[in-house]
Amino acid sequence: MRAELSPNAQAILLLTAPLIAGRGKPSADPLTAGEYRRLARRLRELHREAADLLDRGADSLLKECGSHPDAARLERLLGRGFLLSQAVERWRTRAIWVVSRADAGYPQRLKKRLGEDAPPVLYGCGDASILDAGGLAVVGSRNVNETLIEYTEDAGRLAAAARRAVISGGARGIDQAAMRGAQDAGGIVVGILADSLERAAVRREHREALMNGRLALICPYDPAARFNVGHAMQRNKLIYALADAALVVNSDYGKGGTWAGATEQLGRLKFVPVYVRADGDVGKGLAELQRLGARPWPNPETAQELEEILSSPSTPACSAPEQRAKWSGAQEESGQFEGDRPAKAVPTAMAHEPHGPAHSSPADELFAKVTELLERMDGPRTDARVADEVQVQRKLADAWLKRFVEMKLRKLFESSSTLMTADEVAEELRFAQHQVRSCLKRLLDEGVVEKAPGS
Repeated sequence: MRAELSPNAQAILLLTAPLIAGRGKPSADPLTAGEYRRLARRLRELHREAADLLDRGADSLLKECGSHPDAARLERLLGRGFLLSQAVERWRTRAIWVVSRADAGYPQRLKKRLGEDAPPVLYGCGDASILDAGGLAVVGSRNVNETLIEYTEDAGRLAAAARRAVISGGARGIDQAAMRGAQDAGGIVVGILADSLERAAVRREHREALMNGRLALICPYDPAARFNVGHAMQRNKLIYALADAALVVNSDYGKGGTWAGATEQLGRLKFVPVYVRADGDVGKGLAELQRLGARPWPNPETAQELEEILSSPSTPACSAPEQRAKWSGAQEESGQFEGDRPAKAVPTAMAHEPHGPAHSSPADELFAKVTELLERMDGPRTDARVADEVQVQRKLADAWLKRFVEMKLRKLFESSSTLMTADEVAEELRFAQHQVRSCLKRLLDEGVVEKAPGS
């Protein structure tokens, strides 16, 4: 990993990093992920990059970036150069490197699968080259019995025998058992931490593997950051994004980080096949994950059998975030998304109306990609938000959204016999009530759905 920070990395750190520098509190009000995402888009529109904000005479560029965030806040964040130098020195003494999304050394799997949702910066220690090697993600609960610990260590040892990396979250319980099993067998391990990278980097049990290039620890949050439930939830997608397949050894039902990460992967992201332990008492959590589409773990006994699992056909290689990167024109010819460099023009195919003949026309293919984007959206799905995400006019975004709402309503009523009110349907599908009511009226007129007696 580079010894010096690139200009882009410096700018992105100044804008987004808390620069705790061991004091336990952020130095300012850094940009949130969403705020930086909007700023990066604006910079692309201007055919500029983050490093340009550090140039002399950048006042006009700051103003051109718009009011959200405002120029004064950006200028205040960019003025933290001395604090950044202190933080960098602290990281170097702990052999911690930093790479930004604008750097060539950033993991390509994260760029490809997460697109502009990939963390703006990653902190790490160890050999960064193993981050793009793929492998087996192993995740599970913190509080488990010794039987499951041994089961998980065996999975780690088998991955080592197959010369495939184990990718996990570094938490106690299942995560650490998988990493320990692989390390003890001389295997490669990638630990994706949600907090305390500084402490993990200097632990005695990690020292040899870090020095020998068999362990890489990375974290999308400040190396001194403490545990945060939200951070733990968010880093789950990184575990899946770096893997070829995932094994969920144990999970609570309906709660916890393991459950949230697995259901997000099965429902929205679909980066890799998700397997669940099928031996012994699997519990309600694993049983429900299997009902949602997870596959029973076939318990491979040899390195060859594990290799066959990791090499088996996966879910679509091009994820929704990657598609969004392509539509916005922000993807380089190499296919690697770059959220911090100048954009090309928006493809004219975007101006096509989504309604077309039954065969697979370009407009239908584009709508299928929009559908992937809508499926993975958190929070309300509005025409303004879709127009902003895909960079089209709101009129076209509204047409797409109406078509999508109707499609989801048809599927809902085909698969459920439960009586539901319009408000309940809106909450279930995460649409605005007016969107649902408008489509319901049309479906009622067509006879697709019926009103319940007395309603």
